[in-house]
Amino acid sequence: MVIEFSKELIYKICLFGDRNVGKTSLTQAGIQKNEVKPPVCIDLAIKNLIINSTKIALQIWNLRSEPQFDFIFPTFMKGISGGIFMYDITDYSSINNLEKWLTLFNDNLPNDEKKVPLLMVGGKLDLHKERVISRKYAEKISKKYKIVKNFECSSKTGENVGKIFEFLTRSILKVESYS
Repeated sequence: MVIEFSKELIYKICLFGDRNVGKTSLTQAGIQKNEVKPPVCIDLAIKNLIINSTKIALQIWNLRSEPQFDFIFPTFMKGISGGIFMYDITDYSSINNLEKWLTLFNDNLPNDEKKVPLLMVGGKLDLHKERVISRKYAEKISKKYKIVKNFECSSKTGENVGKIFEFLTRSILKVESYS
């Protein structure tokens, strides 16, 4: 049986949030440990998906979360198709900084960009016994800021990692079909 693909698409995803929330782990979920390289300023990973017989490559751009790298945010945002704000379910301050990150994100969206789907992802679900941010609270915050959807995941176990990227890709495809 031969599968024919109707087309191939490439989408740029920007991943941002505080330090140590699991951004690099999310982008590298499923990669052997000896293949993992620490990010310098921007870490780039590729995730491949097939949705409705379309090959899709997600370029996941992970910006290092130190203030000295804020100057690169406008460049980081060029050509963006979707975004992921990531927080740590065991660290309240990581979600408390959402407004700062959203301001940086929204202020640097290129004027010519279409609506860009944005997800909120709580990392370190495998540490659920140490949780300080409830799902209910995260949902409330995501609705307040009109974020498309809130997910929780564990990059360590792989729980929900695939769902996050598939949902975001389907959201991008939906926006693309209306433009």
